[in-house]
Amino acid sequence: MVDTKRLKDSAVLDQSAKYYHLTHDELISLLLQRERELSQRDEHVQELESYIDRLLVRIMETSPTLLQIPPGPPK
Repeated sequence: MVDTKRLKDSAVLDQSAKYYHLTHDELISLLLQRERELSQRDEHVQELESYIDRLLVRIMETSPTLLQIPPGPPK
């Protein structure tokens, strides 16, 4: 159990080591950049979800049988 915690702690240290050389301003800048990227990714995901919703509605209106699952063998 102690070894697992030690491994996790060392993994966190290894991941954070790449940021030790950065100044406070550089860290803030990097954080803001990551937040912008995350916001853009979230926006893109929302656009894709909206597209899928519209596509499903069109399919349900024109060919709802496409969405039916054929009966399979009983379990």
